[in-house]
Amino acid sequence: MKSNPEKEETFVPFHLPFGPQHPASGHFYGSVKVDGEEVVELEPYPGYLHRGLEKLMEYRTHIQNSVLVDRICVLEPFSNEMGYVNVVEKIAGIEAPERAQSIRTIMAELGRILSHITWIAIVSLALGLDSGARIALGDREGILRLNEVATGGRIYPCYFIPGGVRRDLPEGFEEKTLEELDYLKSQLNLYDSLIFRNETFVTRMSGVGIFNAKEAIALGATGPNLRGCGVESDVRKDEPYAAYPRVNFRVMTMKEGDAYSRVLCRRGEIAESISILRQLLQDTPKGKFRIKMTTRTPKGNAYFCCEAARGELCFHMVSDGTDKPYRVKVRGPSFSHTLSEFPYLARGAQIADIPAIYWSLDPCPPDMDR
Repeated sequence: MKSNPEKEETFVPFHLPFGPQHPASGHFYGSVKVDGEEVVELEPYPGYLHRGLEKLMEYRTHIQNSVLVDRICVLEPFSNEMGYVNVVEKIAGIEAPERAQSIRTIMAELGRILSHITWIAIVSLALGLDSGARIALGDREGILRLNEVATGGRIYPCYFIPGGVRRDLPEGFEEKTLEELDYLKSQLNLYDSLIFRNETFVTRMSGVGIFNAKEAIALGATGPNLRGCGVESDVRKDEPYAAYPRVNFRVMTMKEGDAYSRVLCRRGEIAESISILRQLLQDTPKGKFRIKMTTRTPKGNAYFCCEAARGELCFHMVSDGTDKPYRVKVRGPSFSHTLSEFPYLARGAQIADIPAIYWSLDPCPPDMDR
C-alpha cells in the first residue's frame, strides 16, 4: 500500500504513569501524556491515600479530633493541631492562656523546620543527591527527639487541645532546643555547599517550572510556592495568631517563580524559624498552660487559617451544640499544589524535570486526599 505524503500524520501520545509507586511521587499518581521527551499533559488521579478524615471527625469529640488531625499530614502535625484547636476555641468563645499560645508557636515552628528538613531529604533523593538526603534525615532526628521530650510522641505528638496544650514544657526543654537550633544554624552552611549551590541541583532546578504571581494566585498557590513568585503573603504576618504578634521575622520571597526560587524560600524560612524560636524560648510567659473547656460547644460556625510549612491551612467548622462537630471542612495547601499547580507547570516540560517540578512544590499527598 502506497503512503500518501499529503495526508497529515495523526499524533498518538504515549501515556507514562507517574506514581503511585514511583519513588519520587510520594503515593501520588498522575497520567503523563508525552510526545517524545516533552510533556503534553499531566492528569492527576487523587484518592490513593483517602481516609475520610473530615467525615470521621463528625463522630468524635473535640478532644478526640485533636488527635485525629495529626493524620492529615504526617510531615507537619502541629499546624493541623493549631488550625483545629483554634477553630474550636472560636466557636466556644474561649482563648488559650498566653503561655499556651507561646508553647503552641514554639512547637509549630519546630514543626516547620522539621517539614522543610524532611523536604530537603526527599528532593535530594529525587535528584540523586543521596549524601544530602542522608544528612538531612539525620538532622530530622534531632527535632523528632525534641517532639518526644515535649509531647511524648515523635511523629504524632497529639499535643494541642482546645484551651491550651496537653502538658507543660518539661524542665530543660528550652536549653535542649536552643542547643539544637545552634546546630541546625551551622548545618545550613553545609546544605548550601552540598545541595543548594551544588551545580547539578542548581541546573536541575533553575528555569524549571516557572509561573508568575498572577498565574500562581489564579491556581490557588500559597506558602513558599506563592512567595517564590514575589508575593509577600504569610498568615503569620497578615492575620497574626498565637504568639506571632510578639516576634519579629522576615517573609522570605523570591522573584523568578521557578523551582529554584521555591527552594530558596524554604531554605530561608528555616533560618527565620530558628530566629522566631530563639525569641520565644528566651521570653516564654509564665502561668497556666491550659484552661478547662466545656465538652459541648454553642451552635454556630467559625473559620480559622494558619500558616503551615506548605502554605495556608484553613479549618471551617459548624457546631450543632453537641460535643462533636456537625461538619468540618479542611482547606489544605497541598490540594492546589498537586491538582492545579503541578499539572500546569508540567505542561511543556521535559520528562526528566517532572520530579524536580513536583518536589519543588513540596506537596503532601495525604493532605490532598485526607
